[in-house]
Amino acid sequence: MLPTGPDLHPVYIIMRPTGFRRHATLVILLASGLQVGCQSTLPVTEGYPHQQRLQGKTKQEVLTCAGVPLQERAEGPLTMLRYYKEAPLLEESMVGSRSSRPTVHHGCWATVLLRNERVDQVGYRFVPNSVDASNDCEAIFANCP
Repeated sequence: MLPTGPDLHPVYIIMRPTGFRRHATLVILLASGLQVGCQSTLPVTEGYPHQQRLQGKTKQEVLTCAGVPLQERAEGPLTMLRYYKEAPLLEESMVGSRSSRPTVHHGCWATVLLRNERVDQVGYRFVPNSVDASNDCEAIFANCP
């Protein structure tokens, strides 16, 4: 025989978990949304030391310290040099307590814009853009004084 009373009626017993599940689902969705929202900011691509040190250098100075670019385009007084550097394979493996797991393959495009044969701007673009690969771009210009 089933117990009687308002709190122990079979309908109330069955419906309690549903309400709890709705509440738990809402809490989980809000927590997940907050976590994803906090991680969606893109890494900073300006203000790095080598980026700033290149300002005003000549094209020849950049070619001497950074090497031959992958791409070079000239149009009038503007010249664009593009360099790319990938992360080393060991950097793409995260070591754990008993093993390692792969991380995102990443690299960095560095674009040097020259105006009248002098560096006017240096821009970094990370690949993928969600990963801070500034160390890879900075390594391109590591030999530049």
